[in-house]
Amino acid sequence: MHLLPAKGRYIPLGIEFLKKNFPVVLPTDTLYGICADALTPEAVEKVYHAKWRNPSKPLIVLVYSPFQIEEFFGIKPTKEVLNILNYKKPISLLLPVKGFEWVSRGSGLIAFRWVKEGFIKKFLQTYKRPLVAPSANWEGFPPAKDIFQAFFYFGNWVSVYYDGGVLKGLPSALLKLEGKKAKILRRGNLNEEDFKNLKVEPLEEK
Repeated sequence: MHLLPAKGRYIPLGIEFLKKNFPVVLPTDTLYGICADALTPEAVEKVYHAKWRNPSKPLIVLVYSPFQIEEFFGIKPTKEVLNILNYKKPISLLLPVKGFEWVSRGSGLIAFRWVKEGFIKKFLQTYKRPLVAPSANWEGFPPAKDIFQAFFYFGNWVSVYYDGGVLKGLPSALLKLEGKKAKILRRGNLNEEDFKNLKVEPLEEK
């Protein structure tokens, strides 16, 4: 088990563990996430076990470019999809997929987020593959705000922890397109002005 600063020179070690299907904890563009290769069912299952996560709940997938969604998942991003994913605040967007049941959990949907800055983007660019990245905590418990809280949750179950300091952000907004409108499944830190900028008419989840 390794505790490392979130710096570029330490990225290769985490990638070696990911290639062996072990999860790593990374500071994302929102919170700390427990991450694994999104394309490898065995790796994804280890995230579910570590989090004590409801096996029917799908996972968010991080990419460093929206075109990875097309490359790996066969989804060609539309203008509306690109408009939402490219927004200045973190948004995870549910899109229909064929296959990938180990991530969608049979829902036929995966939430994708385009990461645009920070250590997590450098990590994704170096790895060149998408990552599942649910928050670093046991299900029903508060998200870890630093790697020490993450270590309390996962201990040696996680091979590498990257220290990005204290993260006190909110989870990303979670949206689902319905035509050219968006249903809000989780608002994150979006406000009404953000929805005007996005040119979508929010349909609030009841």
